[in-house]
Amino acid sequence: MTQHFPIDAIKDEFLSALKQHNTLILTAPPGAGKSTRLPLWLLSLAQYKDKKIYLLQPRRVAAKNIACYLSEQIGEPVGQSIGYRLKNDAKVSSNTRLEVITEGILTQIIQNDPELSGCGLVILDEFHERSLHGDLAYALARDVQQALRDDLQLVIMSATLAVKSLTEKLPDAVTLVSEGRSFPVDIEYSPVLNTQRLQQGYSSAKQWREHALKVIAQQAVEHNGSILVFLPGVADIKYLCQNLADKLVNASIQLCPLYGELSIAEQQKAIAPLSNGERKLVLATNIAETSLTIEGVTLVIDCGFEKTAIYDPKSLTNKLQQHTISKASAIQRAGRAGRLSAGKCLRLYSQEDFSRRDENSKSEIQQADLLPFVIEAARWGVTQLSDLPLIELPPQVKEQQAWQELYSLNIVTQQNQLTSHGKAVAKVSCHPRYAHMIIMAKTLEDKYKEKGLLSLACLIAVLLEERDVFSREQGRFNCNLVHRVDALLNEEIRGHLAHQVFKQADQLAKKFNSSVKHHSKLPVHYSGVLLALAYPERIAKYRYDSNVQSTSKTSQQTGEYVTTAGKGITVNLEDALLGETYIVAAQVSEVQIPTPQTRGLPNMMVQLAAPVDIEQLIEWGIVQSTDEIITTYNAKVDRITAQKLTKVNALVIDERASPEQLSNDLVAQLWSKELLKQGLSLLTLKDQDKALLLRWRWLTLYNKSLDLPCVDEASLLASSDTWFKPFVGDIKSKKQLNKCDFSEMFLSLLSYQQQQTLVKAAPEYFIGPTKRRCAIRYTDERLPIVSLPMQELYGLTTTPCVGTVGHNENGNNEASDKGAIPLVLEILSPAKRPIQVTQDLAAFWQGSYKAVQKDMKSQYPRHYWPDDPVNAKATRQTKRHLMKD
Repeated sequence: MTQHFPIDAIKDEFLSALKQHNTLILTAPPGAGKSTRLPLWLLSLAQYKDKKIYLLQPRRVAAKNIACYLSEQIGEPVGQSIGYRLKNDAKVSSNTRLEVITEGILTQIIQNDPELSGCGLVILDEFHERSLHGDLAYALARDVQQALRDDLQLVIMSATLAVKSLTEKLPDAVTLVSEGRSFPVDIEYSPVLNTQRLQQGYSSAKQWREHALKVIAQQAVEHNGSILVFLPGVADIKYLCQNLADKLVNASIQLCPLYGELSIAEQQKAIAPLSNGERKLVLATNIAETSLTIEGVTLVIDCGFEKTAIYDPKSLTNKLQQHTISKASAIQRAGRAGRLSAGKCLRLYSQEDFSRRDENSKSEIQQADLLPFVIEAARWGVTQLSDLPLIELPPQVKEQQAWQELYSLNIVTQQNQLTSHGKAVAKVSCHPRYAHMIIMAKTLEDKYKEKGLLSLACLIAVLLEERDVFSREQGRFNCNLVHRVDALLNEEIRGHLAHQVFKQADQLAKKFNSSVKHHSKLPVHYSGVLLALAYPERIAKYRYDSNVQSTSKTSQQTGEYVTTAGKGITVNLEDALLGETYIVAAQVSEVQIPTPQTRGLPNMMVQLAAPVDIEQLIEWGIVQSTDEIITTYNAKVDRITAQKLTKVNALVIDERASPEQLSNDLVAQLWSKELLKQGLSLLTLKDQDKALLLRWRWLTLYNKSLDLPCVDEASLLASSDTWFKPFVGDIKSKKQLNKCDFSEMFLSLLSYQQQQTLVKAAPEYFIGPTKRRCAIRYTDERLPIVSLPMQELYGLTTTPCVGTVGHNENGNNEASDKGAIPLVLEILSPAKRPIQVTQDLAAFWQGSYKAVQKDMKSQYPRHYWPDDPVNAKATRQTKRHLMKD
């Protein structure tokens, strides 16, 4: 008796729409039969008699399972009329009309056959998952339909589609809706204690797992049907499998893990129907949310978490991050319990928590690594993703970063077009970085006759794309990739994972007419060289602690490395790789390391790396070294020094003294740079230098008509190329610099005429009637000061002035000169103590002199104190000496 599916209700409408339209959108809830019933209708249609139909599924296990089920329905073995094609597995023949394939396979089919010759229909199932491969497969198929094949038909199917936004992108599409066949599902909540702390990351994984273990064990005993448990990741599944085994000995229930890294056979075991009366407990990741039907499941236990790949630009890789699922995912999971009968969903979180969750999950194009996506776009011939008919575009910054990474690997040009090397890279079925590494390994192997480089590159590529072959305990303090390669080659690692690694590596190598064998003697010491091809920005040099005064490098160890990109990464101080001078890091992750060096700040910790010989990289042209001369003023030794740096990008690989590089021009430039940095404090100015600047600044401040250059600090620094740089080219030390005649250097700013103006308008000394040179003290104040004994002023009737170029016979400006500024006279006693300060000498003689005279006579009777100082003769002698004269 033929089983009836809900989708059958729209069969006639669907087939009619296919005859009239080339683009259909079909929404059908889980269990409607859209994946297992609808494809069979198509085989009988005349319009596809000589054309192939591709049915896309987002997951391998679903694709294979659906192909096998459909073949069984028509009584044929899989691979005849209905077949499947996966990355490493295929069952097709010349008679195959319906191929169930993964989305990435369709992308490769279109890239190799842009017109999809012989294909009449492409069905994209479970489109709501919005994987990167799904978005790209859709965009390419849609582009073919719009530009090359207007007869190509597209059907987009999903249980939960945002139909409104999709129809906006597909205005020509016809939308069909099928009612589902679902039974009522009771929702119950059993939250973890302290759920708020758990969600905030404070609670340990152990606490959450123990709660899940308790609930699952209890339900396995009490519930009559099969149970499907949704868990975040493989580690959680393994933990529960291990701890449930003993608890379920007497429960008569089969324990089945289900996740993507299992073999197809192991995955099918988890979903295969059981005999009457048997039950199974399936522990699954979100792989079981859609497509797969697990017979007999009437209870779903939902942890409420999932792990998704989110691209981390710091680590250059997708990083699995655990986060809460959306409401749509939670509803989808609960629906798995009501496929065949009424069921129950037990959520391990609170109802309040559910109400706060996002309606839908973020698409991969917003958060995953875009490099594989972008290279396929370039292969298709577009130079920006907006040229493709995508459902949505990624953030522009992320897209530009992806193009730049491809450019740095010589995969695309600056115009985002594939280079000849890029075309070869695009045809290798692995990440572009690893495909680039494999192709370059082939080139190096041929050029330098190093056998096994290609095979080693293929093995490393698979190791980097698969999960770590070392157990958590093995890899705890061993991030060395070489040890993993050795362990595989020496068969220290066996089992399904090792088998898969060699199988995939061998398939990559076969494309280059090579192979990878278990016991082949591969040149594992070149592992770091190959990693440098994939991650040139991750070549790193060890950084010892120079502050530790020790001849032993062990005592200077920090675990810190500096990369060619100038960034810091860290190897655990207990790691086997620690101390290697140069490494290449393939995988790093951001962690908190509460050490004195990091002060608890986030650090990039190396997870997988290999040692490398930097000279080998330079010799083989994998990296280019450049020489750079660095001259600097070394304050510790007070000297100009020159260092010759050999660098690979930002990484210094060699540093040595190079005094021969210190040309006069270079030295002068460095002193000038240091002067601008430190200001005039760099110079040890003598008293006469400071006095010169004071006179000069005073004159430019109070007599702008003379038009002399300013010599405040800012002006001097701005003009240092004139007065400083030409004089210091042959000076190598600060001691020599201190001996310079800075006054002469400053005066080089003036012409001879200007120098004469400075001497006359702002003289250093006042030369009085006795011809003694008395220093004039200039300040920022307007009036300069001169100090001298009163006896040396006798006979002088006017106050001497400065500030102009006019002067009397004694070389001092007259008070009558226009613009002249009178000196402040500090009149001293014979003991050099101030007795009077005046700016009007004539008024002093006529006024307060009498009182001063009386006082001086009593204190200094041996000195000359005339009654008429205006007509007296200036002198530096006592009365006794005057009488002798």
